[in-house]
Amino acid sequence: MATAQTKTIDSLLSMIYKAKGEQEKLVAMINLCEEYQSLNRDTLDYYSFKALELSKKAGDKKLIDLAAIAVADDYYRWGWGDSALATIAPVLKNNSVTMPAERAVYFKAARRQALYFSSKMKLPEALDVLYKLVNEAEQYNDTIVITTNLNTIGSISLLRESPQVALGWLNKAKGFLTSDARFDAVRAAIYVNLSEGYFLDNRLDSAVYYIEKGVQFFMVQQNLMSLALALQRQSRILLKKGDVAGAESALKDMIEVRKSTHDGGVWVDDNISLIDFYITSHQLDKAINYCQTMLKRGDLYEVKPGQGELLTNNLSMRLLYYQELAKCYKLKGDAKLYQHTLEQIILAKDTLAEAREELAIAEVQTKYEVQKKENTIMQQNLTIVQKNNMLLLSLSIAIIVAVIVFFLFRDYRKKQKLKVTRAIEHEKLLTVQAIADAEENERKRIAADLHDNLGAYAASIASNLDVLQSEQLSMQHTTALQELNNNSQTMVAQLSDTIWALNKDSLTLTAISDRLKVFLNRLRKSYPGIEMEVEERIGDDVELPPTQAFHLFQVIQEAVTNAVKHSGTQLLTVQVTGGEQWEIAVIDYGRGMSSTGHNGHIVSGNGLRNMKDRAGISGWHISWEGVNGGGTAVVVRSMED
Repeated sequence: MATAQTKTIDSLLSMIYKAKGEQEKLVAMINLCEEYQSLNRDTLDYYSFKALELSKKAGDKKLIDLAAIAVADDYYRWGWGDSALATIAPVLKNNSVTMPAERAVYFKAARRQALYFSSKMKLPEALDVLYKLVNEAEQYNDTIVITTNLNTIGSISLLRESPQVALGWLNKAKGFLTSDARFDAVRAAIYVNLSEGYFLDNRLDSAVYYIEKGVQFFMVQQNLMSLALALQRQSRILLKKGDVAGAESALKDMIEVRKSTHDGGVWVDDNISLIDFYITSHQLDKAINYCQTMLKRGDLYEVKPGQGELLTNNLSMRLLYYQELAKCYKLKGDAKLYQHTLEQIILAKDTLAEAREELAIAEVQTKYEVQKKENTIMQQNLTIVQKNNMLLLSLSIAIIVAVIVFFLFRDYRKKQKLKVTRAIEHEKLLTVQAIADAEENERKRIAADLHDNLGAYAASIASNLDVLQSEQLSMQHTTALQELNNNSQTMVAQLSDTIWALNKDSLTLTAISDRLKVFLNRLRKSYPGIEMEVEERIGDDVELPPTQAFHLFQVIQEAVTNAVKHSGTQLLTVQVTGGEQWEIAVIDYGRGMSSTGHNGHIVSGNGLRNMKDRAGISGWHISWEGVNGGGTAVVVRSMED
């Protein structure tokens, strides 16, 4: 619990302990997890998941996202890159750079994603994220985000061993630095990366200058992980520079920093690195002494605090030090100690093999006992399963039978209902047919009566009026006789048209057009000064019921009569257009009509009102429209389905 206790971490832990409520404690935990590069991994693991638990309980979206980032950092520290990427993905999805309240979390999560990609050596994916981040940060003038991610782009170029490219990015990042203390963390990282770039470019003086500044800044920042990396690079630069003592000191400092942030396995790796450094720098005695120091064994509980003594009782770790020691004795030419060390290596390997064999035997015995118990449990479970299966089978059969009965009953009811429905529909059909037959018979009877009775009487009146001589009558009687003759002729014509319509089962548009021609021929005798014609544009002929045909003929007849009486036209045209939507237009070229409402529709006059009523009853559209140059067009057209 005492490892990785920097002043910053101590202060943040103190804030957690002093927090009065869960909300305040949660914020303190998230701030502590921001020190993920310095915290002991176990400490980070505890507080990151504790923060996630509290954030979900609090229900605050921002705190939940920040806690998730802390958990992702924990996975990153343990080397679980895939888990870190999977954890950070929803955070990125839930936050947008365009939303001011979410922008800071978005920038933080996106940068973490790039770092996790880099840890898995997925450098192209990391660069894609970083380039996008820099562009977005430039849009919102966030210089800290710009500088931080430009530095990371430069560090990836260093991984690709492209020092010139890296120095370009790093110098661009350095150009954004100011004296503001908020830049100190990224300033330290830029200096360390610049030192590496100059080292790879064989410019050692610049490398030494920047590594010293970087180490100093990281010490002030108390970033232990980055400080250890900086010390490692400083050791390499100083060794190449010829400063062996400085290189050794930096490497030892690195090991001390590592001890506070990693477990014992990582310490061994760092110790082996120091031993290899001694061997490379031809300091074999130091390497031997360091190996012997690391090979001490004893009771951990007997080591007094503050003595700084390290004990290595783990046989696998001791084997690694024995191998390094044997290498030293061989290089030194000490055959006796080399042989003794080899014997220790063989003994350690044999002991490990025996331990592994005993462990394997114990595991086999344990597996056997476990298997016996599992077999017993399996047999018991099998019996229970069989009983459950029988019960389930019985229930299933009962359910299936119930379902079958239900569907049979429902099908029976549906068939009965269908029979009743069909019977009702058949009765309705018979009723409709009977009504239609009655209407048809009545229509034929009315037509016959009109022909036999009214038609005969009207024809007789017209014939008798023709016989009367008007020479001996006064002017008043002559006029009355002439008017009576005209009315009788009109009545005969109207009866003829009515009988013509009622006598047919159906009438086509062509038949109606032909009848209109007959009507115009009768009318020309009374209006010799008006030219009358019928224009036919009938593609697909249309059949109309006799009642509708009669209404249509009456509407057109009324429109023609109005035109010749009132328009003052010298030309009248009836246009008949057939097809899926048919149309009949009566067009005059006279003075036009003045008493119109919207869209040319007539609003007064009994004859015109009758025309509209007939069209409405039949489901047609009728309109009165102006004609260019003067005149009126009465248009009757069928409505679209």
